Amino acid sequence: MTSNPGKNSKQTIWNNIIGNSDEFTMENRAFNYVCVIAFLILIFCIGFDIYICQSVMTLVMLGLLVVLSVLYYFSRYRKSYKWGVVVFAFFCYAALVLNFFENSGSYGPTVYLFFVTFVLLIAIGRPKYTSLWISLHLLLVAALLFYEYCYPVAVPDTYPDRTARYLDLAVCYMICLVFLYAITNYLREFYHKKVIQADERALAIEAQNKQISAQNIQLETVNNEKNKLFSIISHDLKSPLDAIRGFLEMLSGNMLDEDERQKIEEELLEQTKYTSDLLVNLMSWAKTQMHGVTVHLAPHNLKEFVEEVAYNKKSIAARKGIKLTFSIRPDIEVICDRDMLHIVLRNLVNNAIKFTNAGGEVCIKVATDKGRVQLSVQDTGIGIPKDKQADLFTLKTRSTFGTAREKGIGLGLLMCKEYMDYQRGEIGFVSEEGKGTTFFITLPLSKF
Repeated sequence: MTSNPGKNSKQTIWNNIIGNSDEFTMENRAFNYVCVIAFLILIFCIGFDIYICQSVMTLVMLGLLVVLSVLYYFSRYRKSYKWGVVVFAFFCYAALVLNFFENSGSYGPTVYLFFVTFVLLIAIGRPKYTSLWISLHLLLVAALLFYEYCYPVAVPDTYPDRTARYLDLAVCYMICLVFLYAITNYLREFYHKKVIQADERALAIEAQNKQISAQNIQLETVNNEKNKLFSIISHDLKSPLDAIRGFLEMLSGNMLDEDERQKIEEELLEQTKYTSDLLVNLMSWAKTQMHGVTVHLAPHNLKEFVEEVAYNKKSIAARKGIKLTFSIRPDIEVICDRDMLHIVLRNLVNNAIKFTNAGGEVCIKVATDKGRVQLSVQDTGIGIPKDKQADLFTLKTRSTFGTAREKGIGLGLLMCKEYMDYQRGEIGFVSEEGKGTTFFITLPLSKF
């Protein structure tokens, strides 16, 4: 959109005359505006009075012109206008009273000029003076009309002929019309600008409220995550450390036979592995929440990941009597972050073993389709209750015990979901209570 140079130039000139809205109040600018319009009208009236031979009123108009110039100077360049309204009103009413006697009283246009002056003072004056202008206007006009009614000789007809009177009335009517239009138009434009500004402020406030609401939601989420983190540190991490401490105290007591010592050592090893996994998950998740995350996507051989995780978890599965198998081609490469994918696979396999009874099976399978690979971890375990499935990938989920009373921290699946999102992948599951669960993740192939 291109601006109109002529319009901008006129606006600049007008702002220089009545004052810029950034520096002057609405009342101050209105007073300046009225002074300018009245100044132009007075110049016209002086010329007209000279034309119809009204020498006294010509001098009065010249006096008003001087007074108006002084008031405009103080208002525009000294920003002192409040007392100017009172001075302006005083000289206007004085001139109108004089005009009433010098220009044929009610037979002339003075009463109309009183009305215009009243409207003008209401428009530019302070609201607390409104009752004063009403009272003064009513008293002056009523007193002048009453005086003329009682002493008609004191207010003679000064028009030389009928033509002069009708010409004076017509000119006065046009002056009143122009003056009222100018004032009304100015106030209407000011009101329109105020409405637009109010709408803009309302929109800005609404946008700010939305932003604050979004920030409140974000802060609430962060606060929930912080509480979850502290809960894990204070409870879930403390419990296995206390167990490890108890096992070590028992071993240092030298009061155990060989079988008891071997059993405690096995338990100690399990608690140490669990605590290690817990710390890895906890620190990985805390890092992404507090310091952000850096993702390094690159092609990686998927079979190497699966073999490494299966090897690390094979002893845990065997100890529970669970068969852990996998089937994957050696040539499949996926685009992923190595550390993130490793954590995701380890958590999914660990969960499958955790919730599968002795004699069950955990199977890792891979399938490719349309440039993406789907890796699934299927178990024959206890399944996931329907009332818990909706919150499985959120902070609302609660850690639960496995089939051998293994303890979790409730962060594994949430972290898996976040890490898959970072890698432009997907994660999902299907589960039937009592029959098992299958978790699957999808990632883009590096070559297809």
